[in-house]
Amino acid sequence: MWFEIKVAWRFLKSGKTQSFLILLGIIIGVSVQTFLGSLIGGLQQDLLDQTVGTSPHITIMSEDQTPRPLQIKNEKMVRLITFSDKDEGINRWQEIENNVRGIKEITAISPTINGSGFALRGQKNLAIVIRGVNIEQADQIYYINNRILEGNYDIGGNKILIGSKLAEELELKVGDSLKINSAAGISDRFIVNGIFNLGSADLNKSWIFMSLNRASTFLDLKDKVSNIELQVNDVFQAEELASLISKENTNIKAESWQENNQQLLTALQSQSSSSIVIQVFVIIAVTLGIASVLAVSVVQKSRQIGILKAMGATNRSVALVFLLQGAFLGIIGSIIGSFSGIGLSQLFVSLVRDEAGNPLFPVQVDPLFIIISITVATIAGMFAALIPARNSAHLSPMEVISNG
Repeated sequence: MWFEIKVAWRFLKSGKTQSFLILLGIIIGVSVQTFLGSLIGGLQQDLLDQTVGTSPHITIMSEDQTPRPLQIKNEKMVRLITFSDKDEGINRWQEIENNVRGIKEITAISPTINGSGFALRGQKNLAIVIRGVNIEQADQIYYINNRILEGNYDIGGNKILIGSKLAEELELKVGDSLKINSAAGISDRFIVNGIFNLGSADLNKSWIFMSLNRASTFLDLKDKVSNIELQVNDVFQAEELASLISKENTNIKAESWQENNQQLLTALQSQSSSSIVIQVFVIIAVTLGIASVLAVSVVQKSRQIGILKAMGATNRSVALVFLLQGAFLGIIGSIIGSFSGIGLSQLFVSLVRDEAGNPLFPVQVDPLFIIISITVATIAGMFAALIPARNSAHLSPMEVISNG
């Protein structure tokens, strides 16, 4: 093997122009691959973060309806179906919470009471969404503490948190009192203890956080919650985990974020497919380039090959020389190309920015993707060298030496 390595390296050095052209082609191809992979990976991650990064990946709620077995009434078969109102909440929610806590993929659990109402101040009467939560648990999903603009996120007693848009419209500050009427007609006054910005104008205008116990009393939902919100390690496992939770717990339905975001999933799949197609064509172009140049090299070096064979080199050794050339070119070119692609990605981020001067989206460099790119480029280099290697192995030493 050492003999073949030395000869392969010497052939590459003797044809510097050809070797440089092959390397340049591989570097450009792998650079494009790395750049596109980092760009699309960053874009997809940014879309996911904006859509589901700070929202529940799975929502557990009460079943919409519960069909009962067929029953015979007056000699007729009748299917009785009862409907349970989601507003009635989930019974035994603590038991369900303990069950899902045993699933290692679950990273955050937040039982929540939801209700509608109205915020009244002076002559203004605005529709709101009341969210009763355990603030520490909800913070693991919504990162409320990091998004407090004024005050703090303590919601003990009659303290509440309101959105920045709602505070602006009602001219509220930390420490002010706010009258809230529930949809059922219950009225009470609460103290604004914090003003948040969740990054959504709709949520900042409508959401109000209060403690779970206070919401239970105010919305008359004792010993129940409206739903249980979950986050998972891998967002694309949410649908599978939601199905598992639904099967293992009766009278509840677990709904994943995918069920309500089909358009986003389609967009992500389209981006991935287009990226793969582009990368495949890049690899094909690089492979053809290597094959064509090495094929020319076989013709140019036929005399040297004939001499090697006359000295005792086997067909296998001669073929291996060209396979090693392809491998060397693939490894060197892909490594340089990977770093070039990372550099292009960082250059893109530094040049393309929004009006505030922030990057449009982060570029995600995946080490695994880099390793795969290097491996594929190396294999492509060796594959491209197969035909030249086969041709070199079939050369007759006497014929090529005599023909010069």
